[in-house]
Amino acid sequence: MPVLLPLPRVPTPAPRRWVSTSAPFHRVPSRARALALAALLVLPGCASPGGSLTAEMETAIKSARAAQPDQSAQSAPPGQSGQPTAPGPAADANTGAAPDQPDQQSTDPGCPGVRCLSIAVTGDVLLHPPLVDQARLDAADGHGLDFAPMLAGQRRYVQAADLGICHLETPLAPAGGPFTGWPEFSVPPQVLPALVATGYDACSTASNHTLDEGTDGLNRTLDDLDAAGLAHDGSYRTERDAQTPTILTTDHGRVGFISAAYGSNTGPADQPWQVNELDTESIIAKAHAARVAGANLVVVAIHAGTEYETEPNSDQQSVARTLLTSKDIDLVYGHHAHVVQPLQKIDGKWAIYGLGNNIASHETPIEATREGLLVRVTFSQDDAGNWTISDIAWVPSLQGADPPHRWCSLTAGSTCTSPDVDATALARTTAAVNLYGAAADGAHLLDDQ
Repeated sequence: MPVLLPLPRVPTPAPRRWVSTSAPFHRVPSRARALALAALLVLPGCASPGGSLTAEMETAIKSARAAQPDQSAQSAPPGQSGQPTAPGPAADANTGAAPDQPDQQSTDPGCPGVRCLSIAVTGDVLLHPPLVDQARLDAADGHGLDFAPMLAGQRRYVQAADLGICHLETPLAPAGGPFTGWPEFSVPPQVLPALVATGYDACSTASNHTLDEGTDGLNRTLDDLDAAGLAHDGSYRTERDAQTPTILTTDHGRVGFISAAYGSNTGPADQPWQVNELDTESIIAKAHAARVAGANLVVVAIHAGTEYETEPNSDQQSVARTLLTSKDIDLVYGHHAHVVQPLQKIDGKWAIYGLGNNIASHETPIEATREGLLVRVTFSQDDAGNWTISDIAWVPSLQGADPPHRWCSLTAGSTCTSPDVDATALARTTAAVNLYGAAADGAHLLDDQ
């Protein structure tokens, strides 16, 4: 039987099974990100058909893409139904598995295997109104929106990884607004250039807020992510998209990416396939489909848990254990609680129960909602072709309660708010991370390297 997390407001539909081929998606090289950082300040203006991005943003994105090697013959953004895409490696007729064809051997002397692949993951990008106000203050021209300064502190960690994956908690509004916060979010698409400039390659989109703006908001968000060159999984425009595994291709391997959520605050979707529900049988089937389509690794992002609780609830723990027993799933990580939750090694694999917030500004007076984790997970492949997690490192972050709102590493050597507040936040985050013995199992601070 599948393991289901409790769905407080809407009933859970029947499980869905996933079988398909892949559409690989290549990451944006650092030089393109540099151009994005310089040019992708989104100004209110005319949005292009099919999305909310302004002409200025689209022009800047095209310039950034022009600076990278031509990969058009190898890749296509996911979620574009009807567009020709390159298939994954042909599956073996007997086993159903795609052959493992190394892309590049590692040249990193610190890599313990034939090749290594690193992924940086972070928590909720949750744009409450104070953050929109901050982006307006940070805009150079005084009337646009610039979210890049909020995220600038994490850039060096995200860009150093082979893949950077964020969690886009809420639907995107049209470029000119209106923008709304809780309980039904509709947030500025101007956050996308900041995510690109920070180094993110993909975002999970399954959350309890995915349907806050209905089907129109869901589709607009995916259109905008595609236009910005950010891969995504968790919500879908068509049933065909929902049945197509998302595979992120890097120089060192291919990563199947699955995003799922426990349910929706606003009721069921118009179609059962629009948002990936948290059903373990369905997720395991989708992970297997990603493997058949050519993924070397599969990571699963889970949006679930009890808000503001440091300890994961029993359902979170059961889901993590069930998913990690699958030979097709290599990592499970989560968000939604808005506070940091533990890391735990389970039968040689890792569960990251809750990354806390990436950037947010809750009205709820809970200090821990200003804290978060950036976790870098490094996978290593041995001579026999087997992949394991060879390193897991974390960065504790703190965002000040007052302007200017900034993501800040608590271990990078600078003061985020005040020495006392920083020390309290670091102690609380460290205790949460190590609640189930993560340090003894090898998890460590990234800035200590």
